[in-house]
Amino acid sequence: MRATAAVSWPDTYSEVAERLVSQARYARLIFTGTSACVDAIFPVDHDRLARLVERPAAVTADDTIGSELLDRVLARITQGRGGELLTRWPGGPSWIGGLLGQPDRQQVGGTGPQASWALATLGAHTVLALADRSAEQLAVIDPRAGICAAGTVVAAGAITPHGTPSKLPHCILEFTAGTSANRMTVPRSSRIILRFGDEPVERDKEYLATTPELVPGAGAGLVSGLNGLPGNHVSERAWLLALARAWSQAGLAVVHHELAEFPTAQQLRDAAELATATSVGLSLSELFMLAGTRGDPRLLAGDVARRCGARRVIVHADDWALAVHTGDPAHQKAVLLAGNALAAGRARAGQPTAVLTPPAEATYTEDRPPSGPLGEGWRATCVPAPHLRKPAGTVGLGDTFVAGMLLAESLPS
Repeated sequence: MRATAAVSWPDTYSEVAERLVSQARYARLIFTGTSACVDAIFPVDHDRLARLVERPAAVTADDTIGSELLDRVLARITQGRGGELLTRWPGGPSWIGGLLGQPDRQQVGGTGPQASWALATLGAHTVLALADRSAEQLAVIDPRAGICAAGTVVAAGAITPHGTPSKLPHCILEFTAGTSANRMTVPRSSRIILRFGDEPVERDKEYLATTPELVPGAGAGLVSGLNGLPGNHVSERAWLLALARAWSQAGLAVVHHELAEFPTAQQLRDAAELATATSVGLSLSELFMLAGTRGDPRLLAGDVARRCGARRVIVHADDWALAVHTGDPAHQKAVLLAGNALAAGRARAGQPTAVLTPPAEATYTEDRPPSGPLGEGWRATCVPAPHLRKPAGTVGLGDTFVAGMLLAESLPS
């Protein structure tokens, strides 16, 4: 795959940054349901990598679950692969703490809350689905995110916490390319999300009742979270379908379903075929898993779009983003540029930021899927991303890309 840049990408992204920063506060409302959790972040430096590689005495032959999990983590480090690992183990978070020490920080997890955080940083307005209103969950939600309460929308910071957490925290191991210990060198900057239980979708009754009434002033809506459920999740799937249909029937133009890593390809396929979404998003590795092959991403994404009945599939890779669609190429390019701009800003800062102008050291690949017609009304639009080999953080980059994409769909014309 090769495509030669016909523009100055640093200049293009600087222009995109200026527009997003100046216009975000005027964007239409953005719905950012439907998954939330607490992330415990463990940046893996030399010392922590050494502990992983050395398999300390805390990981004994009798500790079967922990030993097997460590094997899987080390295999992914060697392969330069991030993603999620599910181990149903209530003692998992404390085991990780015993191995690596206390996390450096806790922050919000889940595509919707991460997107709300990134959008609030730019001054955009969101409404987040949040059934878990425990003190632990609310403590990490951006206080500016909108939450439905008593038929209206209030700031999350004004919600009185109640109830107990419905999920175990995620433990996220964050790797930077070049980190070395005990003859192991991290080949690629990435993160491994360790999940220790099944997690419900945020079935927020007030959100389902209130957001359809807000559609006339909204630009886009997000559904996500099926990857946190066990294989049989009929009620949660039905709830998401009801939400997406209510938005569509009320006239919401963009209903985006963001996928994630699933334990099996079949579960990923089942989630991808959630009806009524106009747009589907996934990473390149998730696309290959869904398709069962590593062929041309444009053709694979087109197959996904037709199978799901969506008008667009967006694929985000490390150094490019692709849309296969039936719409206006210029608009789809703007959507991809916005997603890349927000993700690149977060990669540089380590958290959501309003400083979106790409750094001078960013690179722009020419080795990416080409843009152009694919036949039967379908087109591919692909742009390079401002890529940093050693980002300040890798957690939440895909979710922040989604935030930029939703923002581009919601800006004033």
